[in-house]
Amino acid sequence: MITTATLTRARLLLQAVKADNARWYCDKPGCDGLPHEGFPHHHARASQHPPTGAWTEWLLMTGRGWGKTRTAAELVRDWAKNPGTQIAVVAKKESLVRSICFEHKTSGLLHVIPKSDQARFNASGGSGRFFLQLKNGSTIYGFGAEVPDNLRGFAFDKAWFDEFAAWNKQTAQEVYDMMWYDLRESPSPQMVISTTPKPLKHVRDLVSKPGVVITRGHTKDNLPNLSAIALEKLERDYGKTRLGRQELAGELIESIEGALWDVTMFQDPVFRPDTMPPLEDIVVGVDPAVRSSEGADMTAFTVAARAEDAPGMFPDHLNHGYILEAIQGHYTPRDAMAKAGELARKYGASRVVLEANNGGEYLPTVLQMVAPGVPWKIVHAQQDKRGRAMPVATLYEQGRIHHYGGAEKFEDLESQMVTYTGAAGEKSPDLLDSMVWALTELFLSPVGHGDVIDQRIHAR
Repeated sequence: MITTATLTRARLLLQAVKADNARWYCDKPGCDGLPHEGFPHHHARASQHPPTGAWTEWLLMTGRGWGKTRTAAELVRDWAKNPGTQIAVVAKKESLVRSICFEHKTSGLLHVIPKSDQARFNASGGSGRFFLQLKNGSTIYGFGAEVPDNLRGFAFDKAWFDEFAAWNKQTAQEVYDMMWYDLRESPSPQMVISTTPKPLKHVRDLVSKPGVVITRGHTKDNLPNLSAIALEKLERDYGKTRLGRQELAGELIESIEGALWDVTMFQDPVFRPDTMPPLEDIVVGVDPAVRSSEGADMTAFTVAARAEDAPGMFPDHLNHGYILEAIQGHYTPRDAMAKAGELARKYGASRVVLEANNGGEYLPTVLQMVAPGVPWKIVHAQQDKRGRAMPVATLYEQGRIHHYGGAEKFEDLESQMVTYTGAAGEKSPDLLDSMVWALTELFLSPVGHGDVIDQRIHAR
């Protein structure tokens, strides 16, 4: 006969087994987090252990999927074991605090903190009304980073900032500062910041701040818990790109001194719109290679557009431009002009803009042979690349040029933009040059077709 005492012992045994399986930290030096004697389940890698000694800020700046969320959640769980501890968790939006930091099925606080320790979870939302209360009196509050003043009036002992680099760059620093006011009464204030890096001021300032303990890591460090197929594809497609260095390797890509474009220009959400207004003109800019053999410069093509100047369309009341496509490759003159004609017809371009330096005056003839009826315009460079790129860079600084499509679509172009300085011996940035020709034609030159020499622009 099963008695109440038997059921109680069974329940306690089950709870003990669950608690044992929930253990996160082990003492094995350099542990890879895989099951071993005493830990028959996946657990913390050595790099996921909190810093030793006295510390106040721990920055987990790693690639996506490294295990940042689980690492921070386990630290919060550890903090909360001390009765009465008050902890703040802040993410970009309150909805993300709930779905990622609290409710994620493997890494959220509701998963890592044993149910037996939880007293009440209030998910009604609103400043101070979103929290997880534990039976020992510790409380974990959730906030969105949209409104810094929502943190006023609180007193916390510890804090977790999730995906700090994804926060609104206009308010991120203010939220950070506000939190330290909230930690003012804590006998041992500590903050863990988990993020995949972006080269934004509030991230750079944190990285350079004395006393911040930084853990860096690559997505592949957590391979046993990730899809090998997905990771292989990501490595193949993005591993050697700037995007891959940031999103997979967790590298903070800094701007290059002397470059006309800064990576921060690409971080504003309006830089990559999901929709476009009506367009009044579209051109295909071509930077042709002198030779088509392997190892020679590539021929580059950029499709750019100018939006209609409709009243109230843009806050600055100026025309805005859109980069629609940017590609490069090794082409024979005939194939290059066929590609230019193909792009012109695909996007409905009014003309193809051809740089005719280095003997390229024959290209319009080839274009008319392979793409009859496609309008063209010849331009001759009369400044070096940097000189003619500067006015176009100003358009970007004004926020008037947008890239229509994801970052991966323009990875090669944007990489050239943020790395080209014009130094002696520097490789010719073909995509950058084709983009400059296209935007110069749309915004900085008289509109027209035929054999036109732009006197402001000079040889390569």
